[in-house]
Amino acid sequence: MTGWTYLGVFVVSLTLFLPVAAADMVVNRGITMVSLVALPAVSVLAAMRVRLPDASAAYWAPALVWLIALETVGQIGRDFSVESARSQIVHLAYGLANYAVTILGSTLAALVVVLIRRSRRP
Repeated sequence: MTGWTYLGVFVVSLTLFLPVAAADMVVNRGITMVSLVALPAVSVLAAMRVRLPDASAAYWAPALVWLIALETVGQIGRDFSVESARSQIVHLAYGLANYAVTILGSTLAALVVVLIRRSRRP
């Protein structure tokens, strides 16, 4: 059985997405279409490469990858002199709510790819 394992989906997805999101934050000073296209692309790639017994990782990964990116590279360029726990919570809520369409779209795309792969399995 070849393909990415459950853990491999997360490791490879993060390895591919985090540098793209970091470059987007540095160059464009925020999240732009670069990151919004990269997440679905990485999600579909993961769904195509994951082993079928571990396929549920493909549709869990987009939300978790986005959350990790938001809390790591999403901090680039933020002013920490006035940071508080409350502003971190607002940053997290805004990052998840404002980009929910991208997260859900990536999840749906990965799910469709997994379902197509399962239907073609002999």
